Amino acid sequence: MTLRTLALGLFLPLQAFAQSLITPFEQDSGHTATYEEVNHFYRSLAERNKRLKELKHLGARFFSIGKSDGGLDINVFALNAWRGKTPVPHPVLLINNAIHPGEPEGVDASMMLMRDILEHQEAWGELLRTFTVYVIAQYNVDGVANRSCCSRANQNGPDHYGFRGNARNLDLNRDFIKADSRNAQAFIRFFSTVKPDLFIDNHTSNGADYQYTLTYFASHPAKLDPALRNWMDLLKPKLDTALNQAGWKVCPYVETRSEIPDSGIVGFFETGRYATGFAALHHCLGFTVETHMLKPFPQRVKATYDFMRAFMELIPATVTRRKRMGLYSPAAQAGQHKAGSMLPVRWKLNPRAADSILFHGYEAAYIPSEVTGHRRLAYLRNRPFTRIIPYYNSYDPVDSISIPFAYLIPQAWREVIERLEWNGIPMKRCTEPSILEAEVSYIETWESLRNPYEGHFLHHNVKTRDSLMNVRILPGDIIIPVTPTNAVFLANVLTARAPDSYFSWNFFDAVLQQKEGYSAYVFEDVAARLLKEDSTLAEAFALQKSHNPLFAADPQAQLNWIYRKSGYYEPTHRLYPVYRIRDEGLMRGLVPVVNPQAGK
Repeated sequence: MTLRTLALGLFLPLQAFAQSLITPFEQDSGHTATYEEVNHFYRSLAERNKRLKELKHLGARFFSIGKSDGGLDINVFALNAWRGKTPVPHPVLLINNAIHPGEPEGVDASMMLMRDILEHQEAWGELLRTFTVYVIAQYNVDGVANRSCCSRANQNGPDHYGFRGNARNLDLNRDFIKADSRNAQAFIRFFSTVKPDLFIDNHTSNGADYQYTLTYFASHPAKLDPALRNWMDLLKPKLDTALNQAGWKVCPYVETRSEIPDSGIVGFFETGRYATGFAALHHCLGFTVETHMLKPFPQRVKATYDFMRAFMELIPATVTRRKRMGLYSPAAQAGQHKAGSMLPVRWKLNPRAADSILFHGYEAAYIPSEVTGHRRLAYLRNRPFTRIIPYYNSYDPVDSISIPFAYLIPQAWREVIERLEWNGIPMKRCTEPSILEAEVSYIETWESLRNPYEGHFLHHNVKTRDSLMNVRILPGDIIIPVTPTNAVFLANVLTARAPDSYFSWNFFDAVLQQKEGYSAYVFEDVAARLLKEDSTLAEAFALQKSHNPLFAADPQAQLNWIYRKSGYYEPTHRLYPVYRIRDEGLMRGLVPVVNPQAGK
């Protein structure tokens, strides 16, 4: 059987409706659709559905949500159930394709699935009365256009595909918090407008070899609201069962603890920089599909198609229960995310807590390399195995914050404010100058990457010192009320210690640089006077010298210590300019800012 015959036999038979809408992949199973082919297909599909007036179950649209860094349209195909001329309100499923264009299975699978749904409107029309579907046809469109045969050396097909980096050489699956790319800015605006409840991001794996074609991971339950966690617990077993019935053995995404899977699999804990991690910050359940890079491309497309179809078929049965849980009411989350309650912002894998899973793998061996003559890893496909291996998926919170009533951000930090606006965060603008007591943080220590990562020198291991301070508010400064809906997102981007905070991504680096200083020969006399006039300072200084020999031997360190304790030292050095308001009454009288995304 040829690959083309295999691919054509995998999917539902085409009827008259779709005879002219065979995808490029179905015509040649070694081919993934180009940017132009995808756009032509979806436009034709939407137009064909519009012309067939006797089919009134579903409405189909194809539209742009914005431009990429390279100036190309990022396009979305939407399916809605309609009753007459009024769309039916219900949950939203968002599907994302080609965030990494060298991993294109979702592109071709989504085209066929959307066509097959429209082809069978009698069946799907009723199903889609319970949810709306948006498909981002190709997200990294610049990478899609940068097409070649060979940039993914470890992958089995297709014959040509796109490149991981976008027009600015950014990995868009690291860009959802910093939002350097126009792609991410368009995505975030669209996401905050349609407010998806469910999200699928289609990928191809890298790493170990094993028997599975299909693996996936979902938003980690540890960081989900309990109601969302319960809903996830209902959905995942049913999804696995449906995939098994469709002929797919499934496994959690294979992130090995050491070199081979026998050592155990580590659950992937995606922070906000990643697509599903970003979705979880907005209380949207995310699923990342990872088909295996070495399996035939038609098989990987089929697995992605079946995953999306099974997922969509399960939504109606779980949506009803989700409503019973009260998830559509902000009050359902109020107990978890009200002011004063604790919210984790950093997590760490617990290596002592492991489950066990039945794993279908290949025996690994270390054999002589024909290239180097040294030992190399090889997976022996003629020796498959099925055995129990450890699954490490328990993460413990290692840093938490107390949720404030509101955050205050001076208007000078416009890059941060505009990112909050893109995310649909409601704000209030101060209209009168005033002094307000707030909790503030000073950046005590941090580490930074030595080499640039996605255009930034990312900070980590951040430690802060907190205190209360009277801060000055100017007209135009921004106050952000914390609600059960936005508390998780705000805590993760505005807490300096959080791994994907705006501070970690270098948006506040200017506060780390001291602007004023002193000449030692001048400050010597000032320091001597300060010690004479302030006995408490003098005693602390003497104690510091007696207990720290290195300090006692370093005259510059001693002068600097006195300088930092004096009124000459600038109070804004390392003062993190995101202030936390603990008193709800202090926010009264502030004028709301109209969210610039509203109405667009």
